[in-house]
This record gives sequence, structure tokens and C-alpha cells, in this order.
Amino acid sequence: MLKLKKITKDYETGNEVVKALKGIDIEFRENEFVSILGQSGCGKTTLLNIIGGLDHYTTGDLVINGKSTKDYTDRDWDTYRNHSVGFVFQNYNLIPHQSVLSNVELALTITGVSKTERRKRAKEALQKVGLGDQLNKRPNQMSGGQMQRVAIARALVGNPDILLADEPTGALDSATSVQIMDLLKEIAKDRLVIMVTHNPELADKYSTRIIKLLDGNVIDDSNPYNGEEENKKQNNTKKTSMSFFTAFSLSLNNLMTKKGRTFLTSFAGSIGIIGIAAIMSLSNGVQKYIKKVEEDTLSSYPIMLEEKTVDITDMMDSIEGIAETENQEEEERKSIFKTSC
Repeated sequence: MLKLKKITKDYETGNEVVKALKGIDIEFRENEFVSILGQSGCGKTTLLNIIGGLDHYTTGDLVINGKSTKDYTDRDWDTYRNHSVGFVFQNYNLIPHQSVLSNVELALTITGVSKTERRKRAKEALQKVGLGDQLNKRPNQMSGGQMQRVAIARALVGNPDILLADEPTGALDSATSVQIMDLLKEIAKDRLVIMVTHNPELADKYSTRIIKLLDGNVIDDSNPYNGEEENKKQNNTKKTSMSFFTAFSLSLNNLMTKKGRTFLTSFAGSIGIIGIAAIMSLSNGVQKYIKKVEEDTLSSYPIMLEEKTVDITDMMDSIEGIAETENQEEEERKSIFKTSC
């Protein structure tokens, strides 16, 4: 069903390359409860993210139902994550202003399922985790264990083949942790459950298989599987999709659940639009006023153009006459000066 072949994962930080995984070879059964143990930084979460399609391996191959993922496109990974994998996180990742039912139903919005079918399946998932009587509660009205149950219901509502849990009991007390582990063990009866944990006691008690990691390598596997590839299940090739009506409904619901924020955003946007419109109107008015003043000024002082020809001969005669006159005057001044002397 799921097989990792020589999986490596490198992270580049500046000029340094950090090798998170160093050639992981693991094959999983179709239904088993696998716990991955190891110290912080050994690559547990990185391995879980690669299995879930949230991160991509550097080298190697991830084989899903006998099909290699080397040539997977982004759309193929979207389909895999949406139809084949369910995620349970340590911090729940629930939407606080949505009801429990809406949080679970949200996982089906891009699967093409009708609204009636989504609500029906969400209720069934919540009943399966023991929260069938708390459909209309908000996450902030529930305990940590109840919120984790909601997260598990959200992961199961799409009926995935694989359930991935990253420290599902990390933020819970001992009693609540036992309840969550009992629930995960029950789920593992008909699907593959892979859990990352720091608690070896819970792993020993509930898991059917324990894999230990150290510095990016598998150092121990309590129940390895080396059988031939089983192709009982086929890849779900149904593409992710969301209708316009569903997207519009989600947007409207989000706006209505936060009326104060919506009002302030709309008010601020209106001020900006009105301000831009006022500036453009003022600029247009000033331009029109300047143009009108120019027109009025030109109408009061008209410019008249007349055509006139110039005779070069007359001009030269005039210049010569002026020169002769100046010479005569100069001679007269000299005569008067001599007489006086």
C-alpha cells in the first residue's frame, strides 16, 4: 500500500546542507498502528510530512498503491492529500469562530460532495468519536481532549486510507491521552495509522509496530513488513473541486461570523475609495477652472496678425540716407569747433 524507498531529505541553510533523512526504507501494511519514536530533531515530523505529501523528498521514491510519486504534479499531490490522507495535529488547528460541525464539514468542501452529504458524513464522524451531542459548540467551549476528538473526526470524515497523527497527545493530560489512544487504536483496525510521539509507554501499549529513528536513520523496527506490493486499493483519481456556490457560502459565513471586523474593513475601504474620488474630482475641477481663466483672458486681449511685405531696396536707401545725415552733422560740428577756436 505505502512504501518508502531510499528516501532522503536535505535542507539548505545558507552554505550548509542539513540532512534530515538519510535513506529511509519502510513498507507499511494496509491496516496497522505504527508509532515513530525518536529524539527531537531526528526526522520524525519530516518523515510524517513526506508520507502525507506536505513536504517533498530530495531523492528516493514514495510508492502509493504500487504507483511511484516521482512524476506527481501539484494536482496529483492535492488529490492524494484530499482523498487518501487524514491529518491530526498536536495543536488541533480548528477554526475558533466555526462550530464543531462546521469544522468537520469543512474538510469535505473541495471534494465535490453536496452540502447535504457533507453534513451527514460530518455528523457520523463526530458520533464515531463520541461527540454526537455537541455539534453546535465552538472549539473554545471544549476541553483539549474534546478538541482533539474533533480534529480526529475531521481527519476521518473523508474516509482516508491513511491517518497521520503528529504528537496527538502532546498537549493532553494522562487520562485524556489514554482516551485518544484508545480511539486511534480502534481506528487502526480498518486503516493505516502512523503516529509520531515522544511517549514510549503509550507506543508500547497501543501500537502494533514501533519504528525508532536516530539522526535521520531507522535504527529499529519491531514488526517490519517485507511482503510483496498489495494493490487491493486503487488510487483515488477524483480531482479536488469547489463549486462557486460553496465558495460564496463559505466567504459569506466567514464575513457574518465576524461582523465587527467586516464593518471596520468595509469602513476603512470606503474612506480610501471616497478619498481617491474626492482628490480626482478636485483635480478635475482645478483643471477646468484654469482652462476657463485662460479662455477668458485671451478673449479680453485678442492677438491680431497682419501680413506685410518688406522692400529690401527701400530699406537700404533708408539706411544710406541716415548715414549721410550723420556725416553732415559731424562735419557741421567740426566747422563750428574750428570757428570757435
